[in-house]
Amino acid sequence: MWVPGSRRYSDPTTLLLPAAKWNTWRGEYCALVGAPDTADQALEAVGEQLQAALGDLEPLLASGEGPVRMTEKGELVVNRLSAEALPDEVDKLRLELVELLPRPQLTELLIEVDRWASWSDQLTHAGGKTHRDPQLRRNLYAAILAQACNFGLSAMAEASGTSYDTLAWTTEWYLREDTLREANAAIVNHHHRLPLASVWGGGTMSSSDGQRFPMRGKSLTARAMSRYFVDEGVATYTHVSDQHSTYGTKVIPVTDREAVYVLDEILGNATDLPITEHATDTAGHMVTWTPQKMIFIGAGQKGQRQSQVRRCPCGCSTVRKAAPTRSSCSMMTASPSKSSRGSCASWRRGTSRRTRWSPTRTTCGTCGGSSPSGA
Repeated sequence: MWVPGSRRYSDPTTLLLPAAKWNTWRGEYCALVGAPDTADQALEAVGEQLQAALGDLEPLLASGEGPVRMTEKGELVVNRLSAEALPDEVDKLRLELVELLPRPQLTELLIEVDRWASWSDQLTHAGGKTHRDPQLRRNLYAAILAQACNFGLSAMAEASGTSYDTLAWTTEWYLREDTLREANAAIVNHHHRLPLASVWGGGTMSSSDGQRFPMRGKSLTARAMSRYFVDEGVATYTHVSDQHSTYGTKVIPVTDREAVYVLDEILGNATDLPITEHATDTAGHMVTWTPQKMIFIGAGQKGQRQSQVRRCPCGCSTVRKAAPTRSSCSMMTASPSKSSRGSCASWRRGTSRRTRWSPTRTTCGTCGGSSPSGA
C-alpha cells in the first residue's frame, strides 16, 4: 500500500530510472563520481583494496601485540584507543573559560533564548486561533518547564502560581509534536548561525543514539525489557549535529532495532543544518552524500528542503537533501574482519560494501540499478 505524494510512503518503483535510460547516463555518472564503468572493474579495485588492508593486518596479528590481536580461541580483538595526554595548561585554560561563562537560572535561560530565537512563536494554537493573550507566553514557559523537568502540571501550578486548568489548557492546545519540532528547529537554526558554533563544526556531520527510560502507566510505545526496567519503558532516539545541537528526537519501542529509525530524522530535517554525513553505533554504518549544486525551487522558496530515499533493488539507499541537481554519495560499513565500537564500548560486526550515489540520476555501483530525480 502506497500513499500518493507522500515522502516516506510513496511507491519506491516510481523513483527508479528505467533500465533503457541507464546506458545513456552511465558514462556521465561514472565520470562524475570517479567510478569504473563496469562491475568487473569495480570488483577488481575493491579486491585490491582488500588485499592491501589484509597485508597491513597480517603483521599485527603475527606479532600478537598492538591494537589488533587474535585470542587463543581464534577471536579477533580490537583494543580501545588510548587517551591522549593533555598538558596541564589546557586544564587550567579550560577552568578559566568555565569561570567566564554566565550561570543563569533555568527560567532566565528559557526566556533569553526565546528573545534570540523566538521559538515560542512557533507554538501555535491547534484550532488556528491567531490572537495571543499577553499571559500566554508566561503560560507556555511554565508548561514547557513542567514537561522538561518531569514534575507535572500540578507541581508547576503550585510553584508558579498559575492554575492547573490554565496550564492543562495551554499544554493541550499549544504543545504538540509538530509545534515542538518547529520550536526546536528555530533554536537549532539560531544556534547554527552563531560564530561560536562553527568552532565545533560546520553542521554537516551528525550522529544518533538511543536512551532508555522507564515508564509508569499505560503506553502503546512502552515495552517490557527486564535487562533495563522493572516493568516497561521506552527509548528516545536522538540526532545530534557536530555543533552539539539536537535537531531530531523520536520516541521508539525499546525492543525495536535502532537502525530502522536512523533515516527518519535525517529525511524530516527541517533545520538549516546542511547534514552531509551521519554516523551511528547501531550497525557501524556511515552514510555520506555531497551536493554539487543547489537550485532554486521557485520565487520565495530559495533553499527549500526536499528529502527523499533513493533505494535500488540490491537494498542500497541514499538521501536527497536540499534539492541538489547533482551530488555524489558513498556508503561504507565495517569490514567483517574488523569491528566497530559503539558508545557503549561494545564491538559489533558489520558487513563490507561500498556504493557511490548521485541523487539526481541515482545509480548503484553494486547492482547497476538507478533512480531519477524529483521530489
